[in-house]
Amino acid sequence: MTGTIGTARTDIRRTFDVSADTDTAAVLATLPLSFRPVTVDRVPVRALSGRRGWVDTAAAAIHDGAVGLVVRHPAPADPADILVLAELAGKCGTVVVLDSPWAGTPTAARAAEALRDAADSDSASAIECRLTLPSDHDIGQALLDQLALLRILGNPADEIRTYLRTERGVLATATVGGRTGLLGTVLTDALAPAASVRLIGAGRAVHLQIPSWHTARPALLTITSPEGSHTWPTHYESPHRAAWRRLHRLLNDSESPGFEAAAVADLHALAADLHTMDRATTDHEGPP
Repeated sequence: MTGTIGTARTDIRRTFDVSADTDTAAVLATLPLSFRPVTVDRVPVRALSGRRGWVDTAAAAIHDGAVGLVVRHPAPADPADILVLAELAGKCGTVVVLDSPWAGTPTAARAAEALRDAADSDSASAIECRLTLPSDHDIGQALLDQLALLRILGNPADEIRTYLRTERGVLATATVGGRTGLLGTVLTDALAPAASVRLIGAGRAVHLQIPSWHTARPALLTITSPEGSHTWPTHYESPHRAAWRRLHRLLNDSESPGFEAAAVADLHALAADLHTMDRATTDHEGPP
């Protein structure tokens, strides 16, 4: 809704009640004009855990009248079920935002632009995506998170081929944004969780480093060219907060052109990445 005060045009934004756990309530406390955490369950906007079974929980919330959902770190699921959920959400006008620990970085848009410019300048450039995660992390979840990160950066992956898989990680190749890609995951408790995406060409490189989502540290985007190395200004915002801001923007733009597609875009992207995982092949498992 918009209004006019004198000669100045202002946006009048709604504040939504949210059923949220303690961690989510802490994030929402930084957005007091957008959301109010409440303790009752039947409210228009809800925070859902992405643990196994989240698709059924989300469908139940939509049937119960929810207009907005944020699913925190969704686990792999059947892509057909995801598409059914997207259809249901579309029919009911429900916005579903997926809160991903890596793809949710607020630096994603700027990094996507830098990657695109570097790739356009060198068609032979290669891209690498690497995750460092705790030793008990699920490998399937790690791969899905990598695919989500690459997609949001404008480089969706396909044709995944695993060459090495052990208890300590995975090494795979893929076609990423039409070029050669290397996907790596290391499971260790000796290093803090982190994500790294690098595009390397003959004379230009882009490096995005994303620290653990449990910290307040911002992502670092560095561009190296013959003119030197440049690090973009940092953006201090967690992926969780960015996800809730995005939900609020979509809820307030419900009458705008393109809202129907935007409301379920995350679900369609997730289904596409899950299809990619289903088509992955394995050349070797275990130590070489």
